[in-house]
Amino acid sequence: MNDKKRTRKKPDKAPSGFKLPGTRTQWLQYSLAVLLVFFLGFILEYLCQMPVLQSGHRGVLEVPMELVAAEGFERTEDGFLLTEDEGTLSIGLDGIYVDRFIYHFDYDHLLNAKVYVCYYNVYGEADPDQDLILEDRNARRLTMSSLKIGKEVDSIVLSIEKGALGETGTRKEAADTPLTITGFEVSNVPETDPYRLGAFCVILGLCAFFWFCRGYIGKHPEAAFLVVCLSVGTLTICGLPAGKVGFDEETHLYRAMGIASAPHGMNINQTVFSQMVADLDSWPENQPGSVEEQAALRDDLDEMGDYRNGTIHLEPEIPWGTVPAYLGQALVLKLCKGFHVPWGRMLMLGRFGNLLVYAALLYLAIQKTPVGKAVMSVIGLMPTSMFLACTYSYDPWVTGWIYLGTACLLKEVLTPEQKLSWKAYGTVLACFLLGCAPKAVYAPMVLIGLLLPAKKFKDRKEKYLMRAGICLLFAGLMASFVLPVLIAPSQTGDLRGGATSEVGQMSYVLGHFFGYLKILFPSIIRTMPQMLFGRDIFSVQGHLADSPFTWLAMGLALYVVVTDTKAASPETLKPGQKLWIFLMLGGSTLLIWTSMYIAYTVPGSLTIAGVQGRYYLPILYLFYMLFNSRLIIARTKNMWYHTGVSAVSAGLLLATFWVTVLTPMCM
Repeated sequence: MNDKKRTRKKPDKAPSGFKLPGTRTQWLQYSLAVLLVFFLGFILEYLCQMPVLQSGHRGVLEVPMELVAAEGFERTEDGFLLTEDEGTLSIGLDGIYVDRFIYHFDYDHLLNAKVYVCYYNVYGEADPDQDLILEDRNARRLTMSSLKIGKEVDSIVLSIEKGALGETGTRKEAADTPLTITGFEVSNVPETDPYRLGAFCVILGLCAFFWFCRGYIGKHPEAAFLVVCLSVGTLTICGLPAGKVGFDEETHLYRAMGIASAPHGMNINQTVFSQMVADLDSWPENQPGSVEEQAALRDDLDEMGDYRNGTIHLEPEIPWGTVPAYLGQALVLKLCKGFHVPWGRMLMLGRFGNLLVYAALLYLAIQKTPVGKAVMSVIGLMPTSMFLACTYSYDPWVTGWIYLGTACLLKEVLTPEQKLSWKAYGTVLACFLLGCAPKAVYAPMVLIGLLLPAKKFKDRKEKYLMRAGICLLFAGLMASFVLPVLIAPSQTGDLRGGATSEVGQMSYVLGHFFGYLKILFPSIIRTMPQMLFGRDIFSVQGHLADSPFTWLAMGLALYVVVTDTKAASPETLKPGQKLWIFLMLGGSTLLIWTSMYIAYTVPGSLTIAGVQGRYYLPILYLFYMLFNSRLIIARTKNMWYHTGVSAVSAGLLLATFWVTVLTPMCM
């Protein structure tokens, strides 16, 4: 009998390479969780439809014109024509449930109206003291307005004043344009709201993701950022109207379309052109207010927009430094043109190019930075940051590349014992070049590279060569910003209008330099709290309503700055290094304000116009890291710390989306 011990053969090692986390059992759990998320999402959407399903008057009920009491309107064959400076149309509904109130109109301008809804209280009685007052601002391209009521209504009064029609500068034209209300409807039709259903699924899906993947998130917080960014970003882009909502979005769309149409330019019609200039057809203060209006506007743009054979030929001149910043958006628009996607849907899809680029850059930056991963993730998921990523803009490109360059640079600075390779050096310079070229005001941040200690280099020759390259990049970026203003200043500054002038402003700055400093420094100091730690940097969303949760954003930012002290490197930033970083960030801040004073402020003004909190986003991460210290250590496990921080960021974004996009525009 063989006495040798039998040994079990060890299984071969799994091949190296990419491997999805989790066992087969875990993936089965994930699949069931996904199915459960969609099932619960549909259940919640069904529950939202219960009031309509239980109402006694279902369907679309057309209101006879004979039941409408008019004042200031004249009855015609087409409807009610506004003839006085103010008119009202009153409809008695005798307590029926009204899910949506719809009125149709014929008007070639911006229709601003007020709707007074007298509804039944909890005792089933009409109470005029509780009137629901709705400010109804309608886009020029729409011919109907759909208002969400969701109550048992006694009466509805539509009030229109000629003085409130249009906007500043167009009031007289708006008042002289004939306005006819052509019909009224009460819609009690139970229909699935795709935007609300999507919101439910994203909320439930993120809850499942944070629970099942909490261990993975603890090791890879960049994964949580990516999932939240893409899911909430997709939800936001789908919910935003097919028109201008972002900062200077018409200009960025114009440039992205120009790159997508290179080298021969674009042939477009007036409908397409109106989305690329400041126009009443794309007036950002008058947006669709319901899911029906969203569909009506998109269908109108799809039908009327022609971006292939129009009579308007454009060949945009785009500043060379900004061209790469639009490549993501331009690529999607180019694909849409190739597949003949209708114009309204093309406007929405083009925004995904920006979101995908932003998500990829921040993912890599969070992954590579040795310190402050939670800080960078929280900044990247703030409402303002995400809003920029979900609209046509080059700000996400600038922020993404600067953060990636900063992450790579910090990795080298905080590992002084490892030699700096030319590949790593070139990566840092390339990131800062791509990030700063569109906005050279951030050029001083390149000089943070001078913090690389001498022992990072192989010899003195390499040290001098690499430091010279850093200085040359800084000089080139500064030359692209300063020389055009010094050599050939423009007679105008802000091309969107106004009495701005680079020539006139430069004469004030150079002729009264110390007087300008007395304007500059107080302006920076006075606005610093809001620009670096308040509403302007966290909550502003272009022409949408600001996020009402600034208090939560501020608390979250303060929490991660104090507690995000764990690092992948043994070194921390020394006081001397922090001082140099502070000076470089200060230099960028001075350039931001000076550029706005020269280009966007009336010559001789004692205030500086045009500076917005979003301009501080590229420097915000390093600024917060100046206050990061290991004197306070968070004892929470990474699994719970990063999962908790990401979950709060996701909750902040979803609450902001619900309040500022879903409720006012998609329900």
